[in-house]
Amino acid sequence: MFIVIGIIWLLYHLIKSAMEDAEMKQWCKSRGYDTYPSNTGLKDIKTDKHCYIDPRTGEKTLW
Repeated sequence: MFIVIGIIWLLYHLIKSAMEDAEMKQWCKSRGYDTYPSNTGLKDIKTDKHCYIDPRTGEKTLW
């Protein structure tokens, strides 16, 4: 019984996190941004890959 409750709890949080990421991506896309903050870090809107923006040069690196 505890295993089932644990699995349901985990799935709930995974789905909630995915929905928040999708909502943030749409919000940033509608405003013309090329990156968006997700629960796992900064991501590129076009490729959906993680990215790092160098604060000195403004250059974006994807991985």
